[in-house]
Amino acid sequence: MNKVMSLLSELSLSDEPKKHLIELKTTLITLTAPRIKELPSNLNLNVLFDSFNSSDSEQVELTVDILTHFTPFVSPVLLRGLAHPHEKVRTLVLKEIQLCSDTDMGVMSVISDAPLLLGIVSSLGDSSLGVVKVASDTLLTVCRQAEGIRAVFSSESVSIMQTVMAKSDSCRFNVYDMLVQVCLLGDLAMSTVSNSGLLDRLTAEVTTGDVLTQLNALELLTTLVVSRDGMALLHRAGVVAKLQYLLSLAENDPMAALLMPGLIKFFGNMGHTQPRRMVEEYGSVMVMILRLAAGTLDLGDPTFQLVAIETVVHIGSSPEGILALAKFKTEMDEVLDIIGTKMRTAPTDQRVRILEALAQLFTVEQEYQSEEVVGTLELWWPGVAGVNLEKLMAVARQPFADLHCAALKVLKALAYMAWGQKLIRSEPGLVEYILNRATENESTGKVMKWEIVKTLVLSSTASSIFDEFQMEQLNKYYRQGVFYVETQVEVAMEGEN
Repeated sequence: MNKVMSLLSELSLSDEPKKHLIELKTTLITLTAPRIKELPSNLNLNVLFDSFNSSDSEQVELTVDILTHFTPFVSPVLLRGLAHPHEKVRTLVLKEIQLCSDTDMGVMSVISDAPLLLGIVSSLGDSSLGVVKVASDTLLTVCRQAEGIRAVFSSESVSIMQTVMAKSDSCRFNVYDMLVQVCLLGDLAMSTVSNSGLLDRLTAEVTTGDVLTQLNALELLTTLVVSRDGMALLHRAGVVAKLQYLLSLAENDPMAALLMPGLIKFFGNMGHTQPRRMVEEYGSVMVMILRLAAGTLDLGDPTFQLVAIETVVHIGSSPEGILALAKFKTEMDEVLDIIGTKMRTAPTDQRVRILEALAQLFTVEQEYQSEEVVGTLELWWPGVAGVNLEKLMAVARQPFADLHCAALKVLKALAYMAWGQKLIRSEPGLVEYILNRATENESTGKVMKWEIVKTLVLSSTASSIFDEFQMEQLNKYYRQGVFYVETQVEVAMEGEN
């Protein structure tokens, strides 16, 4: 015990803190928890907290490991800090706890101290969003271990969460947000949160309360869709069926139409994650989103159409998604037609979003290509109304960096596929434009040009499509890198001033 006291004293005076920290850690490992508790209650640990003020990551990790042994001594101080009237103090305390929770021993120290753990949970109801964020992150760190999940969702802890939720709408959603983040950690986390009953309250919010509450609940539930376990849970709870019903009301019910952005995003993420299921079980939802994107369904808000177009593209941003969209030929033809029209006539900010959506839809890297997928995209390209490479290059040459780069992204998408490479080769002057570094003044444009060249050079089909000279120039451009500048040699002539 005296050794611990001596090392702490030496640490405060040392010019080599790491050496003393290593020795202190070794000493503490040999002591049992009851022996550590025999240390004086007025133990001064300020020197350990000072050790955090270092750029040496090894020293910081050593300090964290050591502090976990001293939890019984720092816990009362931490609890007072969590209740401090100044939010900076509360934030600092939570950050220190989170730092200690990064180790297995640290998690065990936190969850074995019930008052401290419940104090962290109570911080989800703090008036400061900054404090809430750190509290949520700390609980998430603790929940990365099975023992941590069980402790955070013990009956006593869940009771504290319910108390926090009763304080206000914002506090309730602070807890919901933390629940959803924990769910994404894995099967055990998902089942533990589900068994707490708190997730049922979140799913109920979607069909009750005001529109803002419903939209906030939808936003959180949309996060769960990316997980198969989350999707299964939402199906079991009947949430997906309820949302499908709300979507069906939107055409005739103005109140339901207000939920449209959230509903589109939810089903868009569902279609992105499980495109085949979306086609087989929710075909009517797909048709509605496609009609909204094409403009054949008008819900009175023009912003819905662009959101729907981006949602269609999100669904089609995988080979499985492309084939799923191909099942809706009539509707998809209408969407492609409107994409082409908007690319030419919409305001600049919308044209940028449309071009980026078009690039995303047609981007299939070589390792994910199949004859069916590439063939589908080749059939779709002429359907993009009035768009050809000449018009695309006219857009690329406009003096607007975002519009210019968005057009180059479409070129890069075409460069992945043999039929797209043939279009690039056949367009007069296009290969020369790609190889001309002088057209790019901004770094973003230089990067995009080089990305197009890289895609062509690394393609297995380009050498059979472009001639030998073109391939030689493309390879040279690729080897020279993104920011290569041609050296200008000047020769001074006799007699010049």
